[in-house]
Amino acid sequence: MRTIVISDIHGSYYTMKKLLNEVDFEADKDKLICLGDMCDRGKNTKLVWEFFYNLQKEYSHHVVLLGNHEDMFNLAMKEAMYSDYLVVRQDHYFRNSGLTTLQSFYEDATVENRRKYFRKFARDYRGLRKWLKNLPTRYESNEFYFVHAGIDYDKYFWNQNHRDMIWIREPFLSSEKKYDKKVFHGHSPVKVEPYYEIKDNRINVDGGCVYGGKLNIIVIEGSNVSIKQSQILNDDVYVKK
Repeated sequence: MRTIVISDIHGSYYTMKKLLNEVDFEADKDKLICLGDMCDRGKNTKLVWEFFYNLQKEYSHHVVLLGNHEDMFNLAMKEAMYSDYLVVRQDHYFRNSGLTTLQSFYEDATVENRRKYFRKFARDYRGLRKWLKNLPTRYESNEFYFVHAGIDYDKYFWNQNHRDMIWIREPFLSSEKKYDKKVFHGHSPVKVEPYYEIKDNRINVDGGCVYGGKLNIIVIEGSNVSIKQSQILNDDVYVKK
C-alpha cells in the first residue's frame, strides 16, 4: 500500500484532484493522509471537505488531521451557535479568510450575517460538522509521525500540547533535535523553490499554493519518497467580491 501525503489545500479542490489523478490515486489501495488546513483562502472548501468526509466514510484507513483553520472554524461555529453577542472567535476566523469557506456553502454569506449562516451550516451539514469537530491532531505510522504544524521535541510525540500541534512554528522549525522517526507537517508555507523542505528531522509539505507557490503531494512507496507538484488552478482561485 502506498502512502500519499498532502497538506494545506486551502479550498484548492481542482488542484488537489489534478495531483491525485497524476499519481493514480486509488482509494481502495492507497492510504491518503491529509495534514489539515483543507479550508479557507481558496474558493472550493465545500468540495474539499466533502471529498475527505466521503472518502473516510467509504474507506476508514485514510487519515485526516485537524489544521489550525479547521480549529478556527470549529471555535467560530461554537460561538455563533451558543452566543448572540460574542464575536471574538468569529472575528479571528474571518481575519484568516474564513468568509471564503462560508461562501463556498452559502454564496450570500457576509461578515454581517455570518452568525445566521454558521447556524444554517450546523443544521444543513450535521454529519460534516461532527466530523470536523472530531478530527484527530496527530498520526503515527511505522516509519513517520504526522501532524499539522509541528511538535515540541522536548515532549514525547503522544504527549504534545494541542496548540503546538496546530499552530507552532518556532522553535520547531529551527530545531535540530530528532525523534526516532521524521515528522511530516505543513502549516508554514515554503514560498520559494523547491516549495517544500526535507530536513534530517522533518519534512514540510506546505508549498504555499494559495500564495503563488505549489500544492505538493508526497508519495511514499517502501523506501522510495517522491514529490508531485502543481500550481493552483484558476477554478480554485478566490475572487474577492
